[in-house]
Amino acid sequence: MGSLPLTAHGRLRPGRFELPGNVSSQYITGLMLAAPLLDGASEILVHGRIESRPYVNLTVQALASFGVKVEEERGELDGEEATLFRIGGLYRTSGEVTVEGDWSNAAFWLCAGAMGEHRITVEGVSPTSFQGDRTVLAVLSRFGARVGRATAFATVQPDRLRAFDMSARDIPDLVPVITAVASVAAGTMRISDCGRLRLKESDRLKTVARGLTNLGAKIEVRRDDLLIEGVEELGAGAVDAAGDHRIAMMAAVAATRATGPVRIEGAEAVAKSYPAFFDHYRLLGGEVELSD
Repeated sequence: MGSLPLTAHGRLRPGRFELPGNVSSQYITGLMLAAPLLDGASEILVHGRIESRPYVNLTVQALASFGVKVEEERGELDGEEATLFRIGGLYRTSGEVTVEGDWSNAAFWLCAGAMGEHRITVEGVSPTSFQGDRTVLAVLSRFGARVGRATAFATVQPDRLRAFDMSARDIPDLVPVITAVASVAAGTMRISDCGRLRLKESDRLKTVARGLTNLGAKIEVRRDDLLIEGVEELGAGAVDAAGDHRIAMMAAVAATRATGPVRIEGAEAVAKSYPAFFDHYRLLGGEVELSD
C-alpha cells in the first residue's frame, strides 16, 4: 500500500463521481471525456473552488463540438462552493475540427520577446481561445512590455519591465516562465497561490527557484508563494530541469538575459510537450549546443 507498482482492474461505471476541485482539473476533464462512453448518464460533483478552471471550460467546448452536452449547476454544499456537471449525449463526428495553437508553449516565446532585445511574433494563436494561458499577454502588458494581438497571432516587444503582484491560481503552467521575466523586472514581485506547482512533473516551486537562483536571480519560496526581487541581468550557470519540460524551456528563455552560457541538464525533457523547441530556438537566433 502507498507505493508502486499500482494495479487497477474493473470497468468505469456510470453514476455520480465526487472529487475535490483544488487538486487538478485533469481529474474533472478526464471524467468528462470518459462519461459519454459509459452505459448511462453521469454526473461530476466538484467540492470547493475549481483550480485551473479554463481547462475545464476548454473541455466542455470540445465535447460540444462532438455532440456531447455538459450542463453546469453551481451552489453550496456543506458550507462550501460546489459545482455539479451533468454530461449527456454520445460522441458523434463533427466533420472537421481545427485544433487551436497552444498558448502554453507560445508563452515561452512571448516572454522571450519581453525579456530580449527584439520583437517576437507567434502565429496560429487565437485571442478568443478558452485556454487560460492566453492570459500571458495581459501579464506581459502589466510588466510593461509592448503587446499586440490580432485574429491569429500575438506580438511582444521588449520595454522597461516593472514588477507587480499576481495570483497563479488559474494559470499554474505559466509560473516558470513568468518568474523568469520577473527575475529581470524592476522591483519585487509576489506570485501567490502556487501550491499546485508542487504536484507537477517536478516540485516547480523548488525547481523554478533553484534553477533561476543558479543564474543569479533573487527568489524566495514562502509557503505557496514565490517572492522575486528583480536583478539587472542574469549570469552563466547550470539549471537542472529535473525531468520537467517547463523548467527546461524556462531556463532557455532565461538565457536570453544571461551574460554567459546556460547549461540545461536534462534538456531532453522538452520532448514531452514541444520536441521542436530547440530547433525553433535556433530559428529565432538562439545558440544551442546539444550534448549527451
